[in-house]
Amino acid sequence: MRSTSTALTLLGTQGWIPTARRETTCLALQTRRSLFLFDAGTGLSRLLSEPWRSMVRAVPRVHLFLTHYHLDHTCGLAYLSGVVGEHDLTIHVPAHSLNHIAPAEGVPSLLRPPFHPVAWEHQAEYRLAVLDGDTLVDGVRVYVRPQCHAGISVAYRVEDLFVLATDTVSDPATAEFAAGAQVLLHEAWIDEQELNDPARQDYARRMLTTHSTARQAAEIARTADVQELMLIHLNPLRDEEYYRQLRRRAAEVFPATIVPDDLHVRSFARRE
Repeated sequence: MRSTSTALTLLGTQGWIPTARRETTCLALQTRRSLFLFDAGTGLSRLLSEPWRSMVRAVPRVHLFLTHYHLDHTCGLAYLSGVVGEHDLTIHVPAHSLNHIAPAEGVPSLLRPPFHPVAWEHQAEYRLAVLDGDTLVDGVRVYVRPQCHAGISVAYRVEDLFVLATDTVSDPATAEFAAGAQVLLHEAWIDEQELNDPARQDYARRMLTTHSTARQAAEIARTADVQELMLIHLNPLRDEEYYRQLRRRAAEVFPATIVPDDLHVRSFARRE
């Protein structure tokens, strides 16, 4: 067994709407054998430009893992032929038992006319794989669990490296799922103080039926005893000062909190 370096690049950290500074959710994990992508938001387009383009060229295979089918997380499916080209591509999606959506009704329904020029069944170079529980993908152990969102999303854990929990309410089970991981990437849609603002209360309460506050994310990170919390899937209707306030609020509970910019890189050492 030898130690290798693995890097996670945040290609998009925004939720819902891309902005001039941030694209919507997409993460890229470089491994020795392949490139792992998590969600296909507008951040996927960054792989068209150097130096990030080299992440695709360096490997023979690409694996794309989808947390759910909302368009801000799947619009990049339309970019695949340009970004991935002729690389071997597998799209991993949740089993019906996790999100109550038949896999055949997910990606294939998005990649078909009139929404896409070429139907899924005519793209022979792409494969669909169904995830339920945990599986070994090109030598990397990937775990998945359901979350509560508007249409159930899933969280992913990659070995003890990181957990991606976006588009979810605050859930104590996430802490158990993330226990011992190095990094927790958790959504933070609102600042908890909005619940005390008469002008924002109704909005905040409505958002908490499908999303989380920064402080809630921090409480999960503390319980899970991770090394670092990254707040992602940020609300595009807010600005960078608001995101800094989210970080300050979370840091009151879990000091090792950051709000990463797009293209932030986190390196890991792993044994293989």
